[in-house]
Amino acid sequence: MKNILLGLLCFLSIEMSAQAVQGIITYNRKQDWISIMSKLPYVSQEEVDRVTLTWGKEENKGSDFELTFMDNKSIYIQKESENDYGYSWKKRALVLVRDYKNKKIHDLREEIGTTFVVEEDLPKIKWKILNEIKEIEGYLCMKAETKNKIKGQTVHAWFTDAIPMSGGPEGYSGLPGMILELDINDGDAVITATKVDLKTTIEKLPIPKKMKGKKTTLAQLNTRIEKFIADSIEGQKNPYWRIWY
Repeated sequence: MKNILLGLLCFLSIEMSAQAVQGIITYNRKQDWISIMSKLPYVSQEEVDRVTLTWGKEENKGSDFELTFMDNKSIYIQKESENDYGYSWKKRALVLVRDYKNKKIHDLREEIGTTFVVEEDLPKIKWKILNEIKEIEGYLCMKAETKNKIKGQTVHAWFTDAIPMSGGPEGYSGLPGMILELDINDGDAVITATKVDLKTTIEKLPIPKKMKGKKTTLAQLNTRIEKFIADSIEGQKNPYWRIWY
């Protein structure tokens, strides 16, 4: 009963104060491609060792993203970056807009070579809050866990109630505070806040005027992704080169 009351008070606190909260959080996203590859069922240990020997010492600078939020809304987009090892890569489209008050999403995301637009209700994520804490960018954060059943991933989030808004990177939300770090599959992909700016005045969210793509639903998109993963693994190909991990 005590935990239930504490959780209720946290959520009520967020509802009352979220509209006054605004800011920009910069996140760095790193993926461990060797670890991801090693978990594919058709990849031998010999192949993993060879790739590790070839690429294991390369510095992984990751990619930077920004979460801008105000008035109980947010947008998550990738920043222009020079962390591409001197190569010019075509960045995969990703624009995630969240309206937490009205529980709506408006997303633009490129998956499997197609750009999709999703407009629907904010999905509910089932979280389990764990008894662990750590500090990220000066904020004391608590740990929570959920599952991505489509991709077979365990996702851990570190959130802080010092930023009373139920948002976060990668479209994740629903916790009593802002998510400052996501850890997908024990380090396969880690998205960590590197800068938290709550002082800059936000006039309006930088939402693109036009978000063009093939209209779909989350359910339809997840079905496509699930089939693509299964077909890729059957064909002994890494599916995560063409979808967000």
